Amino acid sequence: MSRWISLIAVLIAFSMPVKAQTDTPEEWRKQVIARVVSNKRYPPGVLGQTGAATVFFVLDRRGRLVSHWLTESTGHRALDEESLAIVERAQPFPAPPPNLEEDRLRLAIVFDYRLPPGQSGSWEQEQARLRAKVNSICRGC
Repeated sequence: MSRWISLIAVLIAFSMPVKAQTDTPEEWRKQVIARVVSNKRYPPGVLGQTGAATVFFVLDRRGRLVSHWLTESTGHRALDEESLAIVERAQPFPAPPPNLEEDRLRLAIVFDYRLPPGQSGSWEQEQARLRAKVNSICRGC
């Protein structure tokens, strides 16, 4: 019996929306975007491909992902699919503040898979440069 109660408690906890840490729409949007960005990664096996993808997504009043779609392609299927997967991995989103009146909240984010301006070379070279920098800072990591 206690197993069932524990299981029910866990299921309830996972079905509850994440509470917004703020009451302002601007701060809530920043939290949502930060959550999405924290899930970004460059997909393995496509190093050297670059581009920017724009993903629109819709959240409900509880912060649940209702839908998402690609509005601008990188030109590379793997990067486009990863852009959509990033939004999926970012769930659960914080619930919007009560002063937002919309039932469906539309947001957009651009995923840039290009090297920073002023840098040349491939993604492999950029990854090697970053690894070397981390290793010089954190020996034995």
